[in-house]
Amino acid sequence: MAPVAYIEQIRRLYANEPPYQWTVNLTSPWISMVKPVRECRIALISSGGIYHKSQEPFNPVKNDLTFREIPKTADLADLRISHYSKNARDVKDLNTIFPLDRFRELETQGHIGELASPAFTFMGRIFTRTRLQKEMAPHLIGRLREMGVDAAFMVPV
Repeated sequence: MAPVAYIEQIRRLYANEPPYQWTVNLTSPWISMVKPVRECRIALISSGGIYHKSQEPFNPVKNDLTFREIPKTADLADLRISHYSKNARDVKDLNTIFPLDRFRELETQGHIGELASPAFTFMGRIFTRTRLQKEMAPHLIGRLREMGVDAAFMVPV
C-alpha cells in the first residue's frame, strides 16, 4: 500500500485558502524507549475532538487549545465528537480515532504494562502553532509527567 500524499491532498482540498505553513523540526523531541512496551505505562492522546457527554464540547471553530481528560474506564457510548473537520465528526467507530477499547484489550492481554488514565483528547486543526507549542503542549506534557507515563500513543485526526 502506498503512503498517503497528505500534504498534496490538503493543498487540493483547500486550494482557495492561503497555503498552510507546515512545521519543520530541525531536532527531534523523541527519545528511545528505555524498557519494553509490555512494562510501560502508555498514554493515549487523540486530536479527534472527543469529549465525555458530561464535559464541555470543543469550540467548533479552529484553534481551541484545550484538551479533555477521558478516564480509561469510560463507556464509548458516553463519548462525543466536537471537531472542525466533517471527516472527524462523521466517524462511526470511535476506536478508529480514539482506540480506547483496543488499548484496554492490549492492557488485559499483557501487551502493554498499563493504559494510563486518563486518556487525552483535543481538537486538531490548530493553526496557532506558537501558542500550541508554548501553552497547550507544556501543560499536557506536565500532566503526563505527573502520571508517570513512559510513552504516548498519538492518534492524529
